[in-house]
Amino acid sequence: MSMFFGIESGLIVLFGIVIIFLLVLIYLMQRRIGQLLNEVDDLSSTMNVTCTELEELTKNVEEFKKLKI
Repeated sequence: MSMFFGIESGLIVLFGIVIIFLLVLIYLMQRRIGQLLNEVDDLSSTMNVTCTELEELTKNVEEFKKLKI
């Protein structure tokens, strides 16, 4: 039994390392996508509040115009 592995064994080890690296990369991407989705949800809720506030402001302005006339 020799200490030198064939080129096939070296390629198998190399591909194994590449696969592990890609799995770690996929995990990190999945975490980042989750963070971005949470930020989008936060922005959507902020936008909904802003739209609601804008509708209330419009109603108040219209009521003020009616009172002034």
